[in-house]
Amino acid sequence: MAANDLKQPLGQTQAGQTQKSPLLTAKRFMLASLSLFLILVLGLIAWIVFTDTPNGGYPMKVVALSEKTGGQTMIGIDGIRPGIKPGVPEALSSAVRRQPSSDNDIMGNQNGADIKILDPSDPSLNNPAGFSDKAFDKYARQVNSEAIAGLPKIAIIVDGLGLSQTTTQEALSLLPPDISLAFAPYGNGLDRWTRRARTQGHELLLQVPMEPFDYPNNDPGPHTLLTSASGEENRENLDWLLSRFDAYIGIMNYMGARFTADELSGGDLVRELSDRGLAYIDNGASGRSRMNDIANSQNVPNLRADYIIDARGRSQDIETRLTQLETLAQEKGKALGIATAFPISVRTIATWTQNLRQRGFALVPVTTLLKE
Repeated sequence: MAANDLKQPLGQTQAGQTQKSPLLTAKRFMLASLSLFLILVLGLIAWIVFTDTPNGGYPMKVVALSEKTGGQTMIGIDGIRPGIKPGVPEALSSAVRRQPSSDNDIMGNQNGADIKILDPSDPSLNNPAGFSDKAFDKYARQVNSEAIAGLPKIAIIVDGLGLSQTTTQEALSLLPPDISLAFAPYGNGLDRWTRRARTQGHELLLQVPMEPFDYPNNDPGPHTLLTSASGEENRENLDWLLSRFDAYIGIMNYMGARFTADELSGGDLVRELSDRGLAYIDNGASGRSRMNDIANSQNVPNLRADYIIDARGRSQDIETRLTQLETLAQEKGKALGIATAFPISVRTIATWTQNLRQRGFALVPVTTLLKE
């Protein structure tokens, strides 16, 4: 140690032996990192501002057309058809391909989409054929008609969903997507449950409470449609019921033996359904219902259930009804059964569907039967 080192103040070095402070080094590193981050942010902003990508974020495909088009020709996508969902061979996720016409040429590409040359003078462009804004068409589950051609078709509606979280959860976990689901209007979290059901591929119906013969001793619930109510009162109640959730293809009666037998009240309801593009399903519990006749007279899609599957709640009775449903489908080509979301009903139906196709039947959503 040099002698003068003893005279040097602590923490100071001799001239020419300057030490770099760790704090100063850290500050310089932070400034460099911040500068780099700002450069990246400014570069991204400049790219967004100066790059013309109006379709950014949307899936696109460039398709080479096989013929020349005029200066006024419009090119449009007729339909996008992804692959068939594994495990559900009948399911398609978009509209069925339309056939070529003399006015509009359709050319298919290898991915299954239809590239259609549109004539701008064609008035159908305002409402293209095969598409509809009616709820019955808009929210229908599309099926591969070729895959089920010639097979007896069976549709099942499970109702009473949304009232119990446990039973609703079990139904959504066990039932295949071609089972249609009817939700009661009084449950909590209906938006959440129905969104999940739609995501899984199920068609939805709304159960509408209607007046039974022993009303009010037997009361279906708030906002029940009544034969004694005015048309305006029933319309207000119907508006409330229809607002409980969305994306349903139609309604199904809950109780309502008196209401469905009344042609005046039933006629008012069917006109509302016609205006809203909704179908009507009668649960088949009342032999006096006039609703299907009224719906037919106003060209509203409708069906009446052939069997209430779980009128008796034992598993063997439910299995017997399902066998009867198969027999009816073989005789008539189609059959509709309805069950309530009791645990025993859901489990028995789920097991029955597992080898239905191997037995020669097609399980289909209810709109498939409505369209036949």
